[in-house]
Amino acid sequence: MMPITDFLSCTRVFDEFESLSSAQRQHAKTYATGLVAASNKTVAGIAREVLPAGDKRALNKFLTEYDWDEQQFNHERLEELQKHGETRWSKDGYIILDDTITDKAGDEVPGVGHFYDHAEGDTVWGQDLIYAFYADDKTAYPLTFRLYEKQDEDDQEHDTKYDLAREIVTELEDEVGVPADTYLFDSWFAHESGLPEQIESYGKDWIGPLRSNRQVTYGGEEIRVDALAEHIDTVERNVEDDTYHIWTKKLPVSQLGDVKLVLAEKETDDEDEENPVKYLATNKIDAPSEHIIRSYGMRWRIETFFEDSKQDLGLGDCEMQTDEGARRHWHLLMAAYSLVRLDPESSALGTVRSKASSLRANLEHSLKEAVYNLLSWVRDNDDRGVDDLMEEIDHLFVHSTADANVQS
Repeated sequence: MMPITDFLSCTRVFDEFESLSSAQRQHAKTYATGLVAASNKTVAGIAREVLPAGDKRALNKFLTEYDWDEQQFNHERLEELQKHGETRWSKDGYIILDDTITDKAGDEVPGVGHFYDHAEGDTVWGQDLIYAFYADDKTAYPLTFRLYEKQDEDDQEHDTKYDLAREIVTELEDEVGVPADTYLFDSWFAHESGLPEQIESYGKDWIGPLRSNRQVTYGGEEIRVDALAEHIDTVERNVEDDTYHIWTKKLPVSQLGDVKLVLAEKETDDEDEENPVKYLATNKIDAPSEHIIRSYGMRWRIETFFEDSKQDLGLGDCEMQTDEGARRHWHLLMAAYSLVRLDPESSALGTVRSKASSLRANLEHSLKEAVYNLLSWVRDNDDRGVDDLMEEIDHLFVHSTADANVQS
């Protein structure tokens, strides 16, 4: 079983959340702990591996029946992160918008449908979640999300992806107040969405790539943006240890107006890499090209979040068949991810999580530390018996450190 004594101390932060009652806080601690430590991230798996009594029913009711506001819970999570230096956001940070597909087998879960998964290069049956993610040079964590429900051609009931992205921006700017002054997104969100204009209405900047067939005006005529690739400079420029060839110019782009266009071709030794040229557009007209490329490179942080959350926190394991239950699972997942990202030097919670970018690396670090502490105890207490040793082990693993008094 995964040793997580330090994570359990982190979950005490839930005691300050007004969105939860006393009993609900215990359930939140249990569920977040299970998302980090249990081998099975479903309600049944978490109840079996974390709760001493295996109380699946009480945990399921917490997610599907109890009265608590998951959006308020999320805002309280973000407020808590601002109390610690290593996770405090700033205007120099970035808000990243992107979506991810989680595979599903059945058809009872909310929003399930056929979606094209770029990571798989194929259409899959699953759920499509749109996330906003904060990142800067010292930290990274999710901000909020929306579940996209695919529309039929004649369906006017559900929001489009564009609608949801704009809704997220409104929440972050009007309700949460994230100070980061630059948004990053992929070519999908820059295409006919009105998203750049909305971001600019808040006085913020944006950077996003254009599809190769996007129309730009150059030399008095409209051409595809990839037709400009022949202008890329042969002079090498180094950006973040990578070598680029760059061409940049202020040009009118269809539906975006006048933007700074940066064509960047990255040198690579990978003969199989397709289309290494990036066509970046931004409203940062006066920013240096190297700054635009370096800034857009921060998008990889959300990809790390998707990978870590799917592999280690059960992002795709949610089996909830109600909208409310699914939303609460994802909110608690974001809370668990945030807690393991807290830095020991700045956190009053006493966590020993490292600054490693991989969540798996953080958990491996915790395992090594627990083994080291156990061996040190044996060395320093050679006069103690087996019962004393087993009591010490109880403090290192989930079964005995989870609150035995969790009730419904």
